[in-house]
Amino acid sequence: MIKAIVYTSNTGLTKEYAQILGTELKLPVYELKEVKNILSKGDQIAYLSWLMAGGLKGYGKAQRKYQIVTVCAVGMSRARTKQEEEIKKKYQLGEQFFYLQGGYDRTKLKGIYKLMMNTLEKALKPQLEAKENKNEEDLEMLEMMNSGKNCVRKENLDQVISYLKSRP
Repeated sequence: MIKAIVYTSNTGLTKEYAQILGTELKLPVYELKEVKNILSKGDQIAYLSWLMAGGLKGYGKAQRKYQIVTVCAVGMSRARTKQEEEIKKKYQLGEQFFYLQGGYDRTKLKGIYKLMMNTLEKALKPQLEAKENKNEEDLEMLEMMNSGKNCVRKENLDQVISYLKSRP
């Protein structure tokens, strides 16, 4: 039985998803760095992480201590099958893995992450702006880079909630 929702967040978007999930499942929600003396080694958790360069932040630490029954990766873009498959393969995840679009807020980035995203923006933004036939996702990405955007929605968690409620 799942004891808690545990998350790692950088700009607060993953935290928002964790709080929604905790409310829906009536489970406590903890940030990974604060849960050390609250949960016991081997406790079952749902783990939510933000994505950085195809990596799940904090996943290794959470995996060493807890039994992770589901993983939600939160990223900027809409769900991408290729990216999801790469993460599943890298972390040896199956049906317990879910991707959630979080959004982007440059104002909340700090340190190396701010530098990395500024570099990415400088490379990607001109390409998207020059593109003649922009699709919805291109326009959304430009909007995120120009003014930020929060895409956290309860309905994005519907599959996760169904999956967790169907577990014994």
